[in-house]
Amino acid sequence: MTNKHLGAWFIAASAAGFATLGILIKSAFAGGANISTVLAGRFLLAGIFLFVILRVRGINCRLDRRTAVQLILMGAIGYGGMSGLYANAIHYLPASLTGMLLYTYPALVTILALIVGDERFNAPKGIALVVCSVGLVLLLGASFEGARLAGVLSVLGAAVIYSCYIIIGNRILKNIDPMVTSLWVCTAAGLAFFLYGLVKGELVFDLTPTGWLSIVGIAVFPTLFGVMGFFAGLRLIGATNASIISMLEPLITVLLSVILLGERVTPLQGFGGAVLLFGGLILQLWGHEVRHEMVTEV
Repeated sequence: MTNKHLGAWFIAASAAGFATLGILIKSAFAGGANISTVLAGRFLLAGIFLFVILRVRGINCRLDRRTAVQLILMGAIGYGGMSGLYANAIHYLPASLTGMLLYTYPALVTILALIVGDERFNAPKGIALVVCSVGLVLLLGASFEGARLAGVLSVLGAAVIYSCYIIIGNRILKNIDPMVTSLWVCTAAGLAFFLYGLVKGELVFDLTPTGWLSIVGIAVFPTLFGVMGFFAGLRLIGATNASIISMLEPLITVLLSVILLGERVTPLQGFGGAVLLFGGLILQLWGHEVRHEMVTEV
């Protein structure tokens, strides 16, 4: 299996992990948790799991000061900020519209990667991006009716932050183990949310067993698997390709909602899912180029 195909599988696995987030958050809320508790628990538990795994494998978690600071900022400001804004948007917007607006980030990543000169842009990438975007709109069936400006601004802010996070990650992760990267990013984000919740008095510890199990599930599937898979794939196929393949996430979310929650899928959504997969196929068959080698000082 070539690096490009292995990287694509890593990103697809990451998308599958992230796709469980909405379902598990809903379950955690039903168990008595709130946003601060969910996000603090999500990232801190993932950090603990990663630390144990790395110690068992004998992998050194230490980094030089510059790289450590970069990853702490990526976790606390980048991933943490994106997660907080996305969670805030859910209070104001339908889930489908929130998802569609967040997934403006592949286009932003493509533009940013072109501007900073990280990657070349070619016609198949552009076609794949357009096809995937059309499929995403059809799949989510989002409507702007009744949308509140605060929610729209929050989720667009999340998309901008996540785009910058991916571009920065693409530049500094070349020589770092994805598990080590994930450990630093998750721990930084977890501590940021824990301190915020502590100061605001928003942390809730009196949860039902379902609430605690849901938070553990969030730490494992959309965080541990999701973040590690994304970083591993990002190193192999680059920011633009990774962000486009990540658009499989809402398709997997819909499938899981049908299987686990008994939700129905309309023919239009089914067609949108097929279009989304077709866009990913275009990217895999014709959209790859040899990546620019990043000169990274770590």
